[in-house]
Amino acid sequence: MTPWLPSESCYQISRLMVWLMAIDNVLDAPDQAGPGESAARVRSWHQVLAGRADRDSNRGCRSDDPMARALAEIASDLHRSGRPELLALWRESMHQTLVGMQHESTAARAADAGGAVPQLTDYLRHGAWTIGVEQQVTALWTLLDEPDLPRRLPVLRGALREGAIAIRLLNDLRGHHREQSEGKADALAIGLSEQEAHDRAEAGLESCRRALAPLSSAGYGSAVALERVVLWHARMYHRFDPVRPGRAASRLPGGAGGATDTRHTPSVPRPREIPPMSIQRVVQEVLDIITSAGECDNARLAELFDRLEPVDTDLLIGTWRGGGFEHTSENAALLAKMRWYGKRFASPGQVEPLLCRDEEGNVFSYEEMGLATLHEVVYRGKQSTAMVYDQLPIIDHFRRLTDDVLLGLMDKKGAPADFYFHLTRVPVPAPRPPGHGG
Repeated sequence: MTPWLPSESCYQISRLMVWLMAIDNVLDAPDQAGPGESAARVRSWHQVLAGRADRDSNRGCRSDDPMARALAEIASDLHRSGRPELLALWRESMHQTLVGMQHESTAARAADAGGAVPQLTDYLRHGAWTIGVEQQVTALWTLLDEPDLPRRLPVLRGALREGAIAIRLLNDLRGHHREQSEGKADALAIGLSEQEAHDRAEAGLESCRRALAPLSSAGYGSAVALERVVLWHARMYHRFDPVRPGRAASRLPGGAGGATDTRHTPSVPRPREIPPMSIQRVVQEVLDIITSAGECDNARLAELFDRLEPVDTDLLIGTWRGGGFEHTSENAALLAKMRWYGKRFASPGQVEPLLCRDEEGNVFSYEEMGLATLHEVVYRGKQSTAMVYDQLPIIDHFRRLTDDVLLGLMDKKGAPADFYFHLTRVPVPAPRPPGHGG
Protein backbone atom coordinates (compact mmCIF):
# COMPACT_ATOMS: atom_id res chain seq x y z
CA MET A 1 0.00 0.00 0.00
CA THR A 2 2.79 2.41 0.97
CA PRO A 3 6.06 1.11 -0.49
CA TRP A 4 7.79 4.41 0.34
CA LEU A 5 7.55 3.66 4.07
CA PRO A 6 10.41 1.82 5.82
CA SER A 7 9.95 -1.89 6.44
CA GLU A 8 9.58 -1.36 10.20
CA SER A 9 6.54 0.88 9.62
CA CYS A 10 4.97 -1.66 7.27
CA TYR A 11 5.54 -4.34 9.89
CA GLN A 12 3.74 -2.22 12.50
CA ILE A 13 0.70 -1.87 10.25
CA SER A 14 0.70 -5.62 9.53
CA ARG A 15 0.72 -6.42 13.27
CA LEU A 16 -2.21 -4.06 13.78
CA MET A 17 -4.24 -5.76 11.04
CA VAL A 18 -3.52 -9.21 12.49
CA TRP A 19 -4.64 -7.97 15.91
CA LEU A 20 -7.91 -6.60 14.47
CA MET A 21 -8.64 -9.91 12.75
CA ALA A 22 -7.82 -11.78 15.95
CA ILE A 23 -10.17 -9.81 18.20
CA ASP A 24 -12.96 -10.37 15.69
CA ASN A 25 -12.54 -14.11 16.29
CA VAL A 26 -12.13 -13.67 20.04
CA LEU A 27 -15.33 -11.67 20.41
CA ASP A 28 -17.28 -14.04 18.15
CA ALA A 29 -16.36 -17.00 20.37
CA PRO A 30 -18.70 -17.86 23.28
CA ASP A 31 -17.58 -16.85 26.77
CA GLN A 32 -15.62 -19.77 28.19
CA ALA A 33 -15.03 -18.23 31.61
CA GLY A 34 -18.60 -17.20 32.30
CA PRO A 35 -20.92 -14.38 31.27
CA GLY A 36 -19.33 -10.99 30.92
CA GLU A 37 -15.75 -12.18 30.37
CA SER A 38 -15.65 -10.73 26.85
CA ALA A 39 -16.99 -7.42 28.11
CA ALA A 40 -14.27 -7.32 30.78
CA ARG A 41 -11.56 -7.99 28.19
CA VAL A 42 -12.90 -5.25 25.94
CA ARG A 43 -12.81 -2.80 28.87
CA SER A 44 -9.18 -3.71 29.47
CA TRP A 45 -8.38 -3.04 25.80
CA HIS A 46 -10.01 0.37 26.11
CA GLN A 47 -7.77 1.02 29.11
CA VAL A 48 -4.66 0.01 27.16
CA LEU A 49 -5.56 2.48 24.43
CA ALA A 50 -6.18 5.19 27.02
CA GLY A 51 -2.88 4.42 28.75
CA ARG A 52 -4.58 3.41 32.00
CA ALA A 53 -3.89 -0.34 32.01
CA ASP A 54 -2.08 -2.21 34.77
CA ARG A 55 1.64 -2.24 34.14
CA ASP A 56 3.48 -5.38 33.09
CA SER A 57 7.16 -4.49 32.77
CA ASN A 58 7.20 -1.16 30.92
CA ARG A 59 4.58 -2.03 28.25
CA GLY A 60 1.23 -1.19 29.89
CA CYS A 61 -1.06 -4.23 29.82
CA ARG A 62 -2.81 -6.94 31.81
CA SER A 63 -0.39 -9.84 32.12
CA ASP A 64 -3.18 -12.44 31.94
CA ASP A 65 -4.49 -11.34 28.54
CA PRO A 66 -2.27 -11.94 25.47
CA MET A 67 -4.52 -9.70 23.35
CA ALA A 68 -4.02 -6.82 25.78
CA ARG A 69 -0.25 -7.35 25.78
CA ALA A 70 -0.16 -7.37 21.99
CA LEU A 71 -2.26 -4.20 21.81
CA ALA A 72 0.00 -2.50 24.35
CA GLU A 73 3.05 -3.31 22.22
CA ILE A 74 1.38 -1.99 19.07
CA ALA A 75 0.30 1.22 20.82
CA SER A 76 3.74 1.70 22.35
CA ASP A 77 5.50 1.28 19.00
CA LEU A 78 3.15 3.72 17.28
CA HIS A 79 3.62 6.20 20.14
CA ARG A 80 7.38 5.92 19.73
CA SER A 81 7.51 6.38 15.94
CA GLY A 82 4.19 8.07 15.09
CA ARG A 83 3.19 11.72 15.03
CA PRO A 84 1.67 12.83 18.35
CA GLU A 85 -0.92 15.10 16.71
CA LEU A 86 -2.33 12.12 14.78
CA LEU A 87 -2.11 9.41 17.43
CA ALA A 88 -5.31 10.65 19.08
CA LEU A 89 -7.14 10.05 15.79
CA TRP A 90 -5.87 6.47 15.64
CA ARG A 91 -6.84 5.82 19.28
CA GLU A 92 -10.32 7.18 18.59
CA SER A 93 -10.70 4.79 15.66
CA MET A 94 -9.59 1.87 17.84
CA HIS A 95 -12.01 2.79 20.63
CA GLN A 96 -14.82 3.01 18.06
CA THR A 97 -13.87 -0.42 16.70
CA LEU A 98 -14.27 -2.00 20.13
CA VAL A 99 -17.58 -0.20 20.68
CA GLY A 100 -18.80 -1.35 17.27
CA MET A 101 -17.82 -4.96 17.86
CA GLN A 102 -19.64 -5.02 21.17
CA HIS A 103 -22.67 -3.48 19.47
CA GLU A 104 -22.61 -6.21 16.80
CA SER A 105 -22.31 -8.90 19.45
CA THR A 106 -25.25 -7.47 21.38
CA ALA A 107 -27.34 -7.23 18.20
CA ALA A 108 -26.56 -10.86 17.31
CA ARG A 109 -27.64 -12.07 20.77
CA ALA A 110 -30.83 -10.01 20.53
CA ALA A 111 -31.62 -11.50 17.12
CA ASP A 112 -31.04 -15.02 18.45
CA ALA A 113 -33.53 -14.28 21.22
CA GLY A 114 -36.14 -13.18 18.71
CA GLY A 115 -35.53 -9.45 19.05
CA ALA A 116 -35.53 -6.85 16.31
CA VAL A 117 -32.59 -6.42 13.95
CA PRO A 118 -30.77 -3.05 14.10
CA GLN A 119 -31.68 -0.15 11.87
CA LEU A 120 -29.60 0.06 8.69
CA THR A 121 -28.17 3.48 9.54
CA ASP A 122 -27.08 2.29 12.97
CA TYR A 123 -25.66 -0.92 11.52
CA LEU A 124 -23.58 0.88 8.89
CA ARG A 125 -22.32 3.46 11.39
CA HIS A 126 -20.87 0.72 13.60
CA GLY A 127 -20.04 -1.60 10.71
CA ALA A 128 -17.82 0.98 9.04
CA TRP A 129 -15.67 1.02 12.17
CA THR A 130 -15.49 -2.73 12.61
CA ILE A 131 -14.40 -3.52 9.05
CA GLY A 132 -10.83 -2.45 9.96
CA VAL A 133 -10.14 0.07 7.20
CA GLU A 134 -10.19 3.20 9.35
CA GLN A 135 -7.77 1.77 11.92
CA GLN A 136 -5.27 0.75 9.24
CA VAL A 137 -5.44 4.12 7.46
CA THR A 138 -5.22 6.30 10.57
CA ALA A 139 -2.22 4.25 11.75
CA LEU A 140 -0.57 4.82 8.37
CA TRP A 141 -1.18 8.55 8.67
CA THR A 142 0.65 8.66 12.02
CA LEU A 143 3.74 7.21 10.30
CA LEU A 144 3.79 9.55 7.29
CA ASP A 145 6.27 12.38 7.14
CA GLU A 146 3.84 14.66 5.32
CA PRO A 147 3.83 18.38 6.14
CA ASP A 148 0.46 19.93 7.02
CA LEU A 149 -1.33 16.57 6.98
CA PRO A 150 -3.66 17.60 9.85
CA ARG A 151 -4.90 20.51 7.71
CA ARG A 152 -6.20 18.01 5.13
CA LEU A 153 -7.97 15.80 7.66
CA PRO A 154 -11.53 17.11 7.04
CA VAL A 155 -11.36 15.94 3.41
CA LEU A 156 -9.42 12.78 4.22
CA ARG A 157 -11.73 11.68 7.02
CA GLY A 158 -14.83 12.25 4.92
CA ALA A 159 -13.38 10.12 2.13
CA LEU A 160 -12.28 7.49 4.65
CA ARG A 161 -15.79 7.16 6.05
CA GLU A 162 -17.29 6.78 2.55
CA GLY A 163 -14.72 4.13 1.70
CA ALA A 164 -15.21 2.21 4.95
CA ILE A 165 -18.99 2.01 4.48
CA ALA A 166 -18.46 0.78 0.91
CA ILE A 167 -16.09 -1.95 2.13
CA ARG A 168 -18.57 -3.00 4.81
CA LEU A 169 -21.24 -3.45 2.13
CA LEU A 170 -18.86 -5.44 -0.09
CA ASN A 171 -17.99 -7.61 2.90
CA ASP A 172 -21.68 -8.27 3.46
CA LEU A 173 -22.25 -9.14 -0.19
CA ARG A 174 -19.38 -11.63 -0.20
CA GLY A 175 -20.03 -13.25 3.17
CA HIS A 176 -23.81 -13.02 3.45
CA HIS A 177 -24.56 -16.76 3.30
CA ARG A 178 -21.78 -17.62 5.77
CA GLU A 179 -22.86 -14.92 8.23
CA GLN A 180 -26.49 -15.95 7.83
CA SER A 181 -25.57 -19.48 8.85
CA GLU A 182 -23.67 -18.07 11.84
CA GLY A 183 -26.67 -16.05 12.99
CA LYS A 184 -25.10 -12.66 12.29
CA ALA A 185 -26.92 -9.62 11.00
CA ASP A 186 -25.64 -7.86 7.91
CA ALA A 187 -26.96 -5.25 5.47
CA LEU A 188 -28.76 -7.88 3.40
CA ALA A 189 -30.38 -9.49 6.44
CA ILE A 190 -31.51 -6.05 7.62
CA GLY A 191 -33.30 -5.39 4.36
CA LEU A 192 -31.04 -4.24 1.52
CA SER A 193 -31.30 -6.19 -1.70
CA GLU A 194 -28.10 -7.36 -3.39
CA GLN A 195 -28.56 -4.70 -6.06
CA GLU A 196 -29.10 -1.96 -3.47
CA ALA A 197 -26.04 -3.03 -1.49
CA HIS A 198 -24.00 -3.17 -4.70
CA ASP A 199 -25.17 0.29 -5.80
CA ARG A 200 -24.45 1.86 -2.43
CA ALA A 201 -20.99 0.29 -2.36
CA GLU A 202 -20.25 1.54 -5.87
CA ALA A 203 -21.44 5.04 -4.98
CA GLY A 204 -19.31 5.04 -1.82
CA LEU A 205 -16.17 4.02 -3.70
CA GLU A 206 -16.76 6.71 -6.32
CA SER A 207 -17.44 9.36 -3.68
CA CYS A 208 -14.25 8.40 -1.82
CA ARG A 209 -12.14 8.58 -4.98
CA ARG A 210 -13.68 11.87 -6.13
CA ALA A 211 -12.88 13.50 -2.80
CA LEU A 212 -9.30 12.21 -2.88
CA ALA A 213 -8.58 13.01 -6.55
CA PRO A 214 -7.16 16.54 -6.06
CA LEU A 215 -4.94 15.38 -3.17
CA SER A 216 -3.79 12.18 -4.88
CA SER A 217 -2.93 13.99 -8.10
CA ALA A 218 -0.89 16.47 -6.06
CA GLY A 219 1.13 13.57 -4.65
CA TYR A 220 -0.03 13.62 -1.01
CA GLY A 221 0.83 10.23 0.48
CA SER A 222 -2.07 10.41 2.94
CA ALA A 223 -4.58 10.39 0.07
CA VAL A 224 -2.67 7.82 -1.99
CA ALA A 225 -2.43 5.46 1.00
CA LEU A 226 -6.15 5.81 1.74
CA GLU A 227 -7.17 5.14 -1.86
CA ARG A 228 -4.89 2.09 -2.10
CA VAL A 229 -6.17 0.59 1.15
CA VAL A 230 -9.81 1.03 0.10
CA LEU A 231 -9.26 -0.41 -3.38
CA TRP A 232 -7.22 -3.33 -2.04
CA HIS A 233 -10.03 -4.30 0.33
CA ALA A 234 -12.64 -3.88 -2.40
CA ARG A 235 -10.74 -6.13 -4.79
CA MET A 236 -10.22 -8.72 -2.08
CA TYR A 237 -13.96 -8.97 -1.40
CA HIS A 238 -14.56 -9.08 -5.12
CA ARG A 239 -12.51 -12.30 -5.24
CA PHE A 240 -13.04 -14.22 -2.00
CA ASP A 241 -14.30 -14.23 1.57
CA PRO A 242 -11.20 -13.70 3.76
CA VAL A 243 -12.86 -15.57 6.64
CA ARG A 244 -13.01 -18.66 4.42
CA PRO A 245 -10.39 -17.96 1.74
CA GLY A 246 -10.38 -21.55 0.56
CA ARG A 247 -14.01 -21.26 -0.50
CA ALA A 248 -13.64 -18.73 -3.29
CA ALA A 249 -16.74 -20.11 -4.99
CA SER A 250 -19.03 -18.67 -2.33
CA ARG A 251 -21.50 -16.52 -4.20
CA LEU A 252 -20.96 -12.82 -4.74
CA PRO A 253 -23.65 -11.39 -7.01
CA GLY A 254 -22.27 -11.69 -10.50
CA GLY A 255 -18.77 -12.46 -9.25
CA ALA A 256 -16.48 -15.45 -9.53
CA GLY A 257 -18.30 -18.62 -8.71
CA GLY A 258 -21.70 -16.93 -8.88
CA ALA A 259 -24.45 -17.64 -11.34
CA THR A 260 -26.31 -14.35 -11.21
CA ASP A 261 -26.38 -11.41 -13.59
CA THR A 262 -22.99 -9.69 -13.89
CA ARG A 263 -24.50 -6.26 -13.44
CA HIS A 264 -24.60 -6.98 -9.71
CA THR A 265 -20.83 -7.40 -9.46
CA PRO A 266 -19.15 -4.92 -7.11
CA SER A 267 -16.31 -3.93 -9.42
CA VAL A 268 -13.34 -1.72 -8.72
CA PRO A 269 -11.64 0.64 -11.18
CA ARG A 270 -8.27 -0.66 -12.27
CA PRO A 271 -5.61 1.82 -13.34
CA ARG A 272 -5.21 2.39 -17.06
CA GLU A 273 -7.93 0.01 -18.20
CA ILE A 274 -11.66 0.36 -18.85
CA PRO A 275 -13.86 -2.08 -16.94
CA PRO A 276 -16.25 -3.29 -19.62
CA MET A 277 -19.19 -3.44 -17.24
CA SER A 278 -19.32 0.20 -16.12
CA ILE A 279 -18.70 3.09 -18.47
CA GLN A 280 -20.11 5.45 -15.84
CA ARG A 281 -17.18 4.63 -13.58
CA VAL A 282 -14.69 5.45 -16.31
CA VAL A 283 -16.53 8.68 -17.10
CA GLN A 284 -16.21 9.66 -13.45
CA GLU A 285 -12.50 8.87 -13.46
CA VAL A 286 -11.99 11.15 -16.48
CA LEU A 287 -14.10 13.87 -14.84
CA ASP A 288 -11.86 13.59 -11.78
CA ILE A 289 -8.78 13.95 -13.99
CA ILE A 290 -10.28 17.06 -15.59
CA THR A 291 -11.12 18.58 -12.20
CA SER A 292 -7.61 17.99 -10.89
CA ALA A 293 -5.87 19.06 -14.15
CA GLY A 294 -4.28 15.63 -14.35
CA GLU A 295 -3.04 13.64 -17.32
CA CYS A 296 -4.47 10.64 -19.17
CA ASP A 297 -2.93 8.57 -21.97
CA ASN A 298 -4.33 8.50 -25.50
CA ALA A 299 -5.10 4.78 -25.55
CA ARG A 300 -7.45 5.10 -22.59
CA LEU A 301 -9.09 8.22 -24.02
CA ALA A 302 -9.51 6.61 -27.45
CA GLU A 303 -11.36 3.62 -26.00
CA LEU A 304 -13.58 5.88 -23.91
CA PHE A 305 -14.24 8.24 -26.85
CA ASP A 306 -15.61 5.37 -28.94
CA ARG A 307 -18.04 4.38 -26.18
CA LEU A 308 -19.45 7.81 -25.39
CA GLU A 309 -22.63 9.32 -26.80
CA PRO A 310 -22.43 11.86 -29.65
CA VAL A 311 -23.54 15.48 -29.15
CA ASP A 312 -26.05 17.61 -31.02
CA THR A 313 -25.77 21.24 -32.04
CA ASP A 314 -28.08 22.60 -29.35
CA LEU A 315 -25.90 21.12 -26.62
CA LEU A 316 -22.83 22.93 -27.95
CA ILE A 317 -24.27 26.44 -28.07
CA GLY A 318 -22.49 28.61 -25.50
CA THR A 319 -19.01 29.31 -24.19
CA TRP A 320 -16.72 26.50 -23.07
CA ARG A 321 -13.47 26.46 -21.11
CA GLY A 322 -10.91 24.02 -22.51
CA GLY A 323 -7.95 21.98 -21.39
CA GLY A 324 -5.70 19.09 -22.40
CA PHE A 325 -4.76 15.70 -21.01
CA GLU A 326 -1.03 16.06 -21.69
CA HIS A 327 1.50 18.85 -22.03
CA THR A 328 4.31 17.51 -24.21
CA SER A 329 2.91 17.21 -27.74
CA GLU A 330 3.28 19.88 -30.41
CA ASN A 331 -0.42 20.75 -30.20
CA ALA A 332 -0.35 21.04 -26.41
CA ALA A 333 2.71 23.31 -26.57
CA LEU A 334 1.08 25.53 -29.20
CA LEU A 335 -2.12 25.96 -27.18
CA ALA A 336 -0.10 26.75 -24.06
CA LYS A 337 1.86 29.38 -25.97
CA MET A 338 -1.39 30.94 -27.22
CA ARG A 339 -2.84 30.92 -23.67
CA TRP A 340 -5.82 29.01 -25.02
CA TYR A 341 -8.95 29.49 -22.90
CA GLY A 342 -11.64 27.57 -24.80
CA LYS A 343 -14.29 27.86 -27.53
CA ARG A 344 -17.49 29.80 -28.16
CA PHE A 345 -20.34 28.35 -30.24
CA ALA A 346 -22.68 31.26 -31.02
CA SER A 347 -24.61 29.39 -33.73
CA PRO A 348 -23.95 26.60 -36.24
CA GLY A 349 -22.47 29.10 -38.66
CA GLN A 350 -20.55 31.24 -36.15
CA VAL A 351 -17.91 29.54 -34.04
CA GLU A 352 -14.87 31.09 -32.35
CA PRO A 353 -12.60 28.04 -31.98
CA LEU A 354 -9.71 29.74 -30.22
CA LEU A 355 -10.63 31.87 -27.26
CA CYS A 356 -7.37 32.93 -25.62
CA ARG A 357 -6.22 35.17 -22.77
CA ASP A 358 -4.10 38.28 -23.19
CA GLU A 359 -1.29 39.23 -20.84
CA GLU A 360 -3.80 40.81 -18.44
CA GLY A 361 -5.90 37.65 -18.38
CA ASN A 362 -8.77 38.99 -20.48
CA VAL A 363 -10.45 36.51 -22.84
CA PHE A 364 -10.51 37.37 -26.55
CA SER A 365 -11.16 35.56 -29.83
CA TYR A 366 -7.90 34.69 -31.59
CA GLU A 367 -8.85 34.81 -35.29
CA GLU A 368 -5.49 34.62 -37.08
CA MET A 369 -6.18 30.93 -37.76
CA GLY A 370 -9.72 31.66 -38.91
CA LEU A 371 -13.15 30.83 -37.53
CA ALA A 372 -15.20 27.64 -37.80
CA THR A 373 -18.67 26.19 -38.36
CA LEU A 374 -20.64 23.23 -37.06
CA HIS A 375 -21.56 20.25 -39.25
CA GLU A 376 -22.98 16.76 -38.80
CA VAL A 377 -20.09 14.34 -39.37
CA VAL A 378 -19.87 10.55 -39.19
CA TYR A 379 -16.68 9.63 -37.35
CA ARG A 380 -15.70 6.23 -35.98
CA GLY A 381 -19.15 4.93 -36.80
CA LYS A 382 -21.17 7.62 -35.02
CA GLN A 383 -22.86 10.73 -36.40
CA SER A 384 -22.28 13.77 -34.23
CA THR A 385 -21.94 17.52 -34.45
CA ALA A 386 -18.34 18.45 -35.21
CA MET A 387 -16.49 21.74 -35.52
CA VAL A 388 -14.85 22.32 -38.93
CA TYR A 389 -12.25 25.07 -39.29
CA ASP A 390 -12.89 27.46 -42.18
CA GLN A 391 -9.24 27.76 -43.25
CA LEU A 392 -7.43 24.79 -41.69
CA PRO A 393 -7.54 21.02 -42.40
CA ILE A 394 -8.79 20.36 -38.87
CA ILE A 395 -12.03 18.91 -37.53
CA ASP A 396 -12.82 18.78 -33.83
CA HIS A 397 -15.08 15.86 -32.89
CA PHE A 398 -17.01 15.78 -29.61
CA ARG A 399 -18.48 13.15 -27.32
CA ARG A 400 -20.60 13.72 -24.24
CA LEU A 401 -19.23 13.08 -20.74
CA THR A 402 -22.05 15.13 -19.18
CA ASP A 403 -24.27 17.90 -20.49
CA ASP A 404 -21.64 20.37 -19.26
CA VAL A 405 -18.40 18.47 -19.93
CA LEU A 406 -17.29 17.13 -23.33
CA LEU A 407 -14.43 14.95 -24.51
CA GLY A 408 -12.95 16.38 -27.71
CA LEU A 409 -10.63 14.97 -30.37
CA MET A 410 -8.74 17.17 -32.82
CA ASP A 411 -8.43 15.35 -36.15
CA LYS A 412 -5.69 17.19 -38.04
CA LYS A 413 -4.81 16.13 -41.57
CA GLY A 414 -1.27 14.78 -41.71
CA ALA A 415 -0.84 14.70 -37.91
CA PRO A 416 0.78 11.50 -36.59
CA ALA A 417 -1.57 11.22 -33.61
CA ASP A 418 -4.94 12.46 -32.44
CA PHE A 419 -5.02 15.24 -29.85
CA TYR A 420 -7.59 14.78 -27.07
CA PHE A 421 -8.93 17.70 -25.06
CA HIS A 422 -11.87 18.54 -22.83
CA LEU A 423 -14.45 21.34 -22.71
CA THR A 424 -16.41 22.50 -19.66
CA ARG A 425 -19.40 24.77 -20.09
CA VAL A 426 -19.02 28.31 -18.72
CA PRO A 427 -22.22 29.13 -16.79
CA VAL A 428 -24.27 32.02 -18.12
CA PRO A 429 -24.67 34.73 -15.43
CA ALA A 430 -28.19 34.99 -14.09
CA PRO A 431 -29.99 38.21 -15.09
CA ARG A 432 -29.97 40.91 -12.44
CA PRO A 433 -33.33 41.66 -10.82
CA PRO A 434 -35.00 44.92 -11.93
CA GLY A 435 -33.91 47.93 -9.95
CA HIS A 436 -30.37 46.63 -9.20
CA GLY A 437 -28.00 48.89 -11.05
CA GLY A 438 -24.36 48.11 -11.74
